[in-house]
Amino acid sequence: MQWSYKIGTVFGIPLRLHITFPMLILGYAALFGYEFGLMAAVRGFILILLLFVCVVLHELAHSKQAQRYGVKVRDVTLLPIGGVSNMEDIPENPKQELRIAIVGPLTSLAIGVVLLIISLAAGFSFFDITIEKIATSFEYLPVYLAWINIFLAVFNSLPAFPMDGGRVVRAYLAQSMSYVRATQIAASVGKVFAVVFGILGLLINPFLIFIAFFVYLGASSEEQAVVIGESLKNLMVRDVMNAECVTVPAETSLSQLVENIFHGTCRGVIPVIEKGSYVGLASQDNILSAIHEHGLDVQVGKIARKDIPSVSPDDNLQEVYKKMQRDQEKAYAVMAHGELVGVISLEDLGRAYSLVTALSPEK
Repeated sequence: MQWSYKIGTVFGIPLRLHITFPMLILGYAALFGYEFGLMAAVRGFILILLLFVCVVLHELAHSKQAQRYGVKVRDVTLLPIGGVSNMEDIPENPKQELRIAIVGPLTSLAIGVVLLIISLAAGFSFFDITIEKIATSFEYLPVYLAWINIFLAVFNSLPAFPMDGGRVVRAYLAQSMSYVRATQIAASVGKVFAVVFGILGLLINPFLIFIAFFVYLGASSEEQAVVIGESLKNLMVRDVMNAECVTVPAETSLSQLVENIFHGTCRGVIPVIEKGSYVGLASQDNILSAIHEHGLDVQVGKIARKDIPSVSPDDNLQEVYKKMQRDQEKAYAVMAHGELVGVISLEDLGRAYSLVTALSPEK
């Protein structure tokens, strides 16, 4: 199932909308409408649209700065909790990462200050703001948006992954220590903030528990990705790939394939061949999905993933791991001179990481 859809392109960067985002718009409209009537629902709808224009500007600031350093930006995705700039990679040059991270909060702060000046010039007090005023008059929208953007600037500046402030802390620390150690320290700070948010959520506002979960998960994921990637940097794909993987012809039915899996002939990710040439990969996930949708008689060649890029035996394992994380794929075919020579999966990388960790002098 596709979870986000392209809605446009800005500066060559695709904008995508997560399918849950409209729920936030409808939620605000319903909340305002229930309390204050139909026009308030319209104002709630417009408010969220304007807010996410500001969020897009925040994320585009990150993206444009990243592009200046040669980083490819795949897209900007709008989520109910904000926006995400999906970049091919984050520069390990600390100064470059610092500039990419800090430009987002500075953009939100600038938007907030501009809106504040407009509001003050129009005679509105920055502190004289209530939900009722926002719901009953368009005049108070700039004041509210000013508040929100300044809050976003401050919140994103907290030194906790996955917020921008966490990346600023890492970039600062990485100038005097290893990138991995800097990431571990920044992630630990993020986890402390997550615990604090969780406690405050229990005492003050349950929504902070959701924020705590988001922060803790983001900090842990960032730390894990960097530590594993660093452990794999001295290995090549050929060192860990499965060179004895069993291939299946494209005309094989799913019933035959399931029987082979059951008897242990095939397992994990299965390369599919047609007329002797590799055409795609079939995983257990898409096999089960195809059985549910089409039954057991469909041929495996019809359901094999043909859009998954391949890798070379000479590719660096750290880069392949980053690629898997970026593409959210679990396996790649390994090709040499146009021929299939093996398969490398996330499980293979996990075994390599475990082995490298076990053999590390620190252990």
